[in-house]
Amino acid sequence: MNKMETVNAWEKKLSAYQYAFTLMGLDNNQNPPSEGREYRNERRAILMREFYEVLNDPKIYELLKELKDDPELNELEQRKVSLHLKRLEEGKDVPMEVRMKFQKALSESQYMWLKYKKEGNYEAYAPYLKAVFESYEEMMRYELSEGEDLFDHLLTSHIAGFDSAKYDAFFEEVKKELIPLIQTIKKQKQIDDSFLKKYYPAQKQRLFNEEIRNYVHFDPSWGKIAESEHPLTTTVARGDIRFTTKYRENDLVQATFSTIHESGHAYFNHQVSPEDEGTILAQSISAALHESQSRLCENHLGRSYPFWEVNYPKLQKIFPEELSEISLNTFYRAISKVEPSLVRTEADEVTYPLHIIIRYEIEKAVFRHEVAFEDMRDLWNRKYEEYLGVKAENDRDGILQDMHWPYAYFGYFPTYLLGSAFAAQFDTAMRKEIDVDTYLRNSEYPKVMAWLKEHIHCYGNRIDPLEVIKAATGEPFDPQYYFRYLKEKYAKIYEL
Repeated sequence: MNKMETVNAWEKKLSAYQYAFTLMGLDNNQNPPSEGREYRNERRAILMREFYEVLNDPKIYELLKELKDDPELNELEQRKVSLHLKRLEEGKDVPMEVRMKFQKALSESQYMWLKYKKEGNYEAYAPYLKAVFESYEEMMRYELSEGEDLFDHLLTSHIAGFDSAKYDAFFEEVKKELIPLIQTIKKQKQIDDSFLKKYYPAQKQRLFNEEIRNYVHFDPSWGKIAESEHPLTTTVARGDIRFTTKYRENDLVQATFSTIHESGHAYFNHQVSPEDEGTILAQSISAALHESQSRLCENHLGRSYPFWEVNYPKLQKIFPEELSEISLNTFYRAISKVEPSLVRTEADEVTYPLHIIIRYEIEKAVFRHEVAFEDMRDLWNRKYEEYLGVKAENDRDGILQDMHWPYAYFGYFPTYLLGSAFAAQFDTAMRKEIDVDTYLRNSEYPKVMAWLKEHIHCYGNRIDPLEVIKAATGEPFDPQYYFRYLKEKYAKIYEL
């Protein structure tokens, strides 16, 4: 066995552990029996310790250093070695007990968030969240290079090169472009979307979701949809993608949009190069690039008029009493209504960025110790009133609404907004080459996915995300595509 074969065998063993952890995570999100929690957590901890021992094998680390400049490696092998070496160099000094302390806090946090979110009881949950923040910070401190800022380290772990300075500049540009648009829309005659907020039984919504699944060709041979408190996508393998949605019986369309959003993640993971499966080239794709695909599917496709030309009649058949008198144009305007709200996943496209900026500013303040953890909820509530003019009546719709902090997805939120900007640039380039709207009207969704596969998904993590943008669009990243898309779309809807 040559050196690269040894690395590949090591990587395959890691993927076996990751497979087990993935299934455990799926099970944990389905509210397993509470009495078995301690047993499950202890056994998971045993496997996790073994995983870290395999991951940080000193022999593999030395082997990767030897291979780093090996001229006999092909381009993909060089990329794989480089990515693994970077990950090992960052984590090699983290003591095992520090890792396990974090894993224990994380397991407890995930379980307790599911429990206390339903109750809207932040006071009871807060100690578990604090333990995650503190144990995560303790662990990350070992990964920092001399003089490196912790929060910047968290941000760049999700997309290389995007530190707080870049995000600050980008978010200021977002505010400059979108806050005036929001203020202008506020002055217009408001769209009536009250019919979307009637009682729509979840069982009937599931019937429509099945129609959407068929329309987007989410094939049960490689994908499965379930339900959870917070929609998310989990990749077991290229041929085994699981995602969840959530039904709200007083909101007709949110489950549909979450399904389309998660299907974007699923398609990306399904359409990576088969030869990369189980390797770091398929498992460590930039979060911003991944979110660009879910946001593109949700907004540029799923919220488009041609999409609903096909799918709204299906929805009317399932809810004839509620929708028979509602025209397609009325429905489309209603699902496009711009109105500040509390819940990020229910936000419209124009106010959505402010939800992300709020979370980014809170994270930055907490990790830089500019705000005490105990003041985080008050800061959350103040920022929602300041940025969106809304007030949380309960913590379930306030600080407890998202799973990202309970699951230690720190530094992740900004990728939703960056991914939204990426999506607009991808969508513009795609529409120059193929007739997206005609494909949507003709129920030829796979033809859109084929373009995304050829220009984006096939790369996986073979090249950096900014290189993917250049390859797919012929230009460097330019956020003006995002601002132009929102301004043009909502100028038409609101007749500005």
